[in-house]
Amino acid sequence: MRARARARWGFGFFLPAFPWIGYAALVVAVDRPRWDILLVAALATTAAYGGARVRRFYLAAIPALTLFLLYDALRYLWPVSVSASRVLGCELRDVELVFFGVGVRGMIVTPNEWLAGLANPALDLLCALPYGAYLGIMAAQYAHLCVKRPDAARRFATLALGTHVLGFATYLLLPAAPPWYVATHGCAIDLAAHGSPAALTRVDAWLGYGTFASLYGHGAVVFGALPSLHVTYPLYGLIATFRTASAPSRALQIAYALVMPFAAVYLGHHYVIDVVLGLAYVALVYGLSLVVGEASFRQRAFDWPVADLSGSQSTSPVPRWSATKRLQTKSASLRRFR
Repeated sequence: MRARARARWGFGFFLPAFPWIGYAALVVAVDRPRWDILLVAALATTAAYGGARVRRFYLAAIPALTLFLLYDALRYLWPVSVSASRVLGCELRDVELVFFGVGVRGMIVTPNEWLAGLANPALDLLCALPYGAYLGIMAAQYAHLCVKRPDAARRFATLALGTHVLGFATYLLLPAAPPWYVATHGCAIDLAAHGSPAALTRVDAWLGYGTFASLYGHGAVVFGALPSLHVTYPLYGLIATFRTASAPSRALQIAYALVMPFAAVYLGHHYVIDVVLGLAYVALVYGLSLVVGEASFRQRAFDWPVADLSGSQSTSPVPRWSATKRLQTKSASLRRFR
């Protein structure tokens, strides 16, 4: 059956695994063999041609795999597309002062600078929780929806992928320094600068372990403050499950969505303008998803070659609206008007 599938589909047989294998080969060619990329390529390829359940898991994981690939690709696109003269440093801070400046003792300061004067361990801990656990929360929520609510999982994936594509494009077109960089280095842009956990260093200090220094010190993009994608993560699940979630679940997700923007500004990772743009991108992607409908391109692009490997007699997906259903609907309509 696999031989017949290869003969029928030709190159299409290799399409499910091609993006991950191709990217891994490109990374090896331009950089070096990296175990994380090779591992993702191996797992994706194995899942793409495994059993029916494994293939369903692979299809559900395609948005997450795509995000991983796009984010990792930024480290290679960044040096060839961004120069120091294009990075917004103090210019972005000046815009922040105009729109969101706070008057303190006769001076106008940014909300980050104002909140820095209110720093205390309780606020540090409150903000460290969403900033330290956002990836785990997002992965767990998406996995749960894939099992329990596939329709909500598709909405979740559509929002996440669309928002990140817009965010990554903005990183390249409008690179911007985060508040912590301007506070530490001033207006001069040094493309060799490393990432920083900013105010989360205080949490590392009382934990006695450099958790956040390790997490934020080796990011692919330092000057990717505009927009804030952190503030978008709580919204994917909230929007996807808002109508069906229980009252406690909805309240918890709303609280999470409110704490994350505050944490982004309080910790010095983002300006308010970064937060606003991130929220606007989620709204834009959600609006577009309502216009084009919930049938995602991911399903159309990847279902057909993988479904053929299952050994079923039919090599085409079952149509959503069969001819029999159309006839039944037409007959019912005619009866109503007799």
